[in-house]
Amino acid sequence: MHFIDLKTQYHRYQTAIDARIRGVLEHGQFIMGPEIDELEAALAGYVGVPHCITVSSGTDSLEIALRALGVGPGDEVVTVPFTWISTAEAIGLVGARPVFVDIDPVSYNLNVDLLQAVITERTKAIIPVSLFGQMADYDRINAIATRYEVPVIEDGAQSFGATQSGRRSCGVTQISSTSFFPAKPLGCYGDGGALFSGWAEYRSFKHFASPGA
Repeated sequence: MHFIDLKTQYHRYQTAIDARIRGVLEHGQFIMGPEIDELEAALAGYVGVPHCITVSSGTDSLEIALRALGVGPGDEVVTVPFTWISTAEAIGLVGARPVFVDIDPVSYNLNVDLLQAVITERTKAIIPVSLFGQMADYDRINAIATRYEVPVIEDGAQSFGATQSGRRSCGVTQISSTSFFPAKPLGCYGDGGALFSGWAEYRSFKHFASPGA
């Protein structure tokens, strides 16, 4: 059994996939073609938010989210140590310092009981990581974040498609991030990622994801 069996998936939908690939080859708009708008609209509608921006990877989506929020040198971002390196890497890429909160021993998600104790005046964002298809406890996380006026970025790379309290993963925080790496719940044939937001300052958010920005 293959851990990532994209060939079986491809054979099941081969006719439709080949037709869409052929369509791209025929119109020749290989960068930012009409399929991008179509995909972003479909993803936003599925998650239940107004805006989706597709990017080159899940790592890039986290970095873009942090930059859109103005996070930079001297700032702190709360996250978990039990995650793929990209979560902490993106924090370092913008010059901020990761502050780790241990995970819950049952769900392996952020232990919300430990969250409030690490928030300081330098805390500029919280990045919980949803693992193994399970979302972190965003009702409690968002309540604490609201109290301290700190934005929350959901790292939903491993929970895309999950629901919590009637809302889908990537639709429960100010900005959310997911990955389309082939091993993820919604994988692509290569690498990719996306950002989701209902944020009023969407134009600033989009600026960081625009080609050449």
